Amino acid sequence: MVTGPEIIYTKDCVSYLGYAPGQSQVIMINVTRLVKTVFMDNCVENEDTNRVSYRVQNFSVCNFLNNRLISKLFSNFYEEFVGNTTDMKCPIRPGIYYLKNSITNNSVPSFHPSGNYRFLVNIKTEKEGPYSAKFLWRYRVTRT
Repeated sequence: MVTGPEIIYTKDCVSYLGYAPGQSQVIMINVTRLVKTVFMDNCVENEDTNRVSYRVQNFSVCNFLNNRLISKLFSNFYEEFVGNTTDMKCPIRPGIYYLKNSITNNSVPSFHPSGNYRFLVNIKTEKEGPYSAKFLWRYRVTRT
């Protein structure tokens, strides 16, 4: 079971980031200025123990968008979250972009332990800069 995302964002480069009107499976982003670089921090935490299971910091989204073979794991999430709904390239030009809010059980690797987890994604436009957007999904993994 996946819930979320909970979304927090600043208005430094977007005027809206949330569900598309009348939708619960589509996220809309209204980018208001050219974004030349994007970095992402990801973290998977066990909600019961607060232990970090996985962490990646300062992942270069632009390098990845230009060559999705850089990371098989992120390629799988890209297909689940972006797929063919939006042509994502850097620099990201002003405009409206759509993302799927459909992270599924197929996104969770088979070696993932059972339990309750948080998946946090923090987006920033500078490697050491403040966050522009934060996403939080909660999910439960049960293995039989």
